[in-house]
Amino acid sequence: MKIYALRHGQTDLNASKRIQGCGYDPPLNAVGRRQAKSAARLLESKGIGVICSSPLKRARETAEIVAKRLKFDKTQIIKCERLRERDFGDYEGLPFEAVDLSALRRYTDNAATPGGETIRDVAARVWSFLDEALNSDNLKGKTPLFVAHAHILRAMDWYFNGLPEPGGETAFVVDNCAVFEFARFSPE
Repeated sequence: MKIYALRHGQTDLNASKRIQGCGYDPPLNAVGRRQAKSAARLLESKGIGVICSSPLKRARETAEIVAKRLKFDKTQIIKCERLRERDFGDYEGLPFEAVDLSALRRYTDNAATPGGETIRDVAARVWSFLDEALNSDNLKGKTPLFVAHAHILRAMDWYFNGLPEPGGETAFVVDNCAVFEFARFSPE
């Protein structure tokens, strides 16, 4: 079974290199909408049968742009709360250079954000979601597309490919509207 995942398009906070977790909920900017349209063209031939999205505006808007290209009605998009971005607590809105982003991304460090989630909190949330979703009737026999956020896609990568060696966690780059393909093998 193939699984596709897509990070949302650019927002003004992304463009200004500020931390944007679940506490900020901006829409896509013009660049982000163009990125989503390009991603939709890439996904057109992948046989997507179901779209699941984070409830945050930037992901929902990206999912709606993709859905339109794939001839889905936007009401068919499944809103998945556990795909929302990490809660960065007091770090929300800060410039990237104000915090150690590498430490925040490393599973081995599990750096806490004041008033927010650790990366292991996020991973546990995403892994439990995937365990349930990939065994649900909603996805049975369908190729899913998950539209979410950078830290969510890192957790998905770890779910499908295992945790990287300590220090290697930041090598997984997640650009706006990057498309990822994962494989899940089921015993026959």
